[in-house]
Amino acid sequence: MIRSEDHKKNLITIAKKLERKSQSYPKDANGEPTDTYLKYLSIMYNPEIAEIVKHLPVFPETISIVKLAKNLNFDKNELIKLLEEPARRGFILKLGKQYSQPMPLFIYDMPFILKENYESHKEDAIKFAKLSRYFYEKEDYYKTWQNDRKGTPRFRVLTVSEEIEPSREIIPIEEVYSVIDKWDDFAVIPCPCRMRAEVEEIRECKDKYPIHNCILFGPYAKAVLEMGDPIIKGIDKDQVKVLTKEAAEIGLVHCTDNRAENCTILCACCECCCGMLKGLTKLDNPRAIARANYLSEIDKELCAACGTCLERCKFKAIFLNETAQIIPENCGGCGLCDITCPEDAIKMVRYEREIIPST
Repeated sequence: MIRSEDHKKNLITIAKKLERKSQSYPKDANGEPTDTYLKYLSIMYNPEIAEIVKHLPVFPETISIVKLAKNLNFDKNELIKLLEEPARRGFILKLGKQYSQPMPLFIYDMPFILKENYESHKEDAIKFAKLSRYFYEKEDYYKTWQNDRKGTPRFRVLTVSEEIEPSREIIPIEEVYSVIDKWDDFAVIPCPCRMRAEVEEIRECKDKYPIHNCILFGPYAKAVLEMGDPIIKGIDKDQVKVLTKEAAEIGLVHCTDNRAENCTILCACCECCCGMLKGLTKLDNPRAIARANYLSEIDKELCAACGTCLERCKFKAIFLNETAQIIPENCGGCGLCDITCPEDAIKMVRYEREIIPST
């Protein structure tokens, strides 16, 4: 935990470097990092490491170990040795001989991505889980996490590719596979949201959904693979597509960054643990996540009112009458109702309702 006033000042400096980054940091009424967040950072960075991290640029910017050692008037080899453990645990990002401070996403999730953290340092993981749940829910960090300063959702739902109505024009960025096709480097990681709940022993979906089916792309994938953690796996494009299809079939919603280019993550989200979907299912944030620009459409002639779609819908967008009925304003456009409909009575139809930010 926080050892001294100097330690606290350095942790505040580290947090404030994230001010203009996506997701920023939890703030008190004065805009300062909350004490809970500083306690969280203090588990990552003891006084000696915090003194160094405050000089690192935030990822994706990096600094060479040679230049960092020179700036700090430090022996290069001693510095490498000192940074070895925090780099192995993902608290510092290392790409070859380049180093950086993690961006807010990795600071929040890394304790639950790497096996090194939640197995070899289980006591720390429990502290991370409890502190992060507190500042996320009780200190309203979920609002910063889910929406930017303009209120635009940071994440959006993706429609399962094979289930989009083929006769309609498809904007490629809306499809899961088209997002995947933009990249060549992929890493499969444990879902940090489900793992966080697992560490706390409060996971509601323990017997329903697997954990290892979230994907990082491009430089984010390279960064976690560099850590050498045995739980992180590099896979190819075809394997990613198989994994995402399997995730959709068992009822997980695919989500990614809400921007038209350079999406960095593909999440397979459940309704109980996901930090984004939970804004709709458990927290009072109707704009927690952007819907896909598709709606479910029921063929009343084919629908047998079996209720399969009702059980799979995360958005409370379906009810049964003589047939299944869609509530358009609730529909997330994920396509989960479609892919397992036994009567093939549901199709995803293009419906413009969200503007995807260009950057």
